[in-house]
Amino acid sequence: MSNLKKYKWKNRILLIETPNYQNTNYKNVRDDYEKHIKDFHKRFIKKITKLNKNLTFNIKLIGFDGEVKKEYKKLNPKSIFKTVDKMPMGKLMKKNSKISPKNLSLYSDYNKETTVPGLGFKDKAKAIYTLEKIKNKPIKYQISVVNTMIGRAKSHPHKTDKMDEAIKVFQKWLDNYKKTKI
Repeated sequence: MSNLKKYKWKNRILLIETPNYQNTNYKNVRDDYEKHIKDFHKRFIKKITKLNKNLTFNIKLIGFDGEVKKEYKKLNPKSIFKTVDKMPMGKLMKKNSKISPKNLSLYSDYNKETTVPGLGFKDKAKAIYTLEKIKNKPIKYQISVVNTMIGRAKSHPHKTDKMDEAIKVFQKWLDNYKKTKI
């Protein structure tokens, strides 16, 4: 589980161990997680799948400290939420500055029906393309997309100079919006 070290003190992990992606249990967990993704993210629970044909299907709930808290054979979101809600993280977070949970909602799409595909922040051209694609959407949606793109680009683990150019495009759009609003 050494590849999970990067999540220590950042996220709780719902580790799904499965022999293959066609496994019925795996498919049910994947779909159930998506159904309740907002509630999982509120509790900083990130789903990670470990594929190994020698494994039997299993689910592990791993805490911020990297320790396995509970194991399950089936996913029961309410049971997991109840377990997590009883954990003493609130107190620990106040005492330990190493614990800074990562906001998972920045990387999720909670409303897939309204999503415009193909938006991005990889470079200036993609930023301009993104603004063009959303220009006829409601202003609240535009602001939300622009702020999300800025946030994602700024916090991207492999941020490039081209992403900085995209940030400038989005920031300029936001500044212009604020000027015209006043």
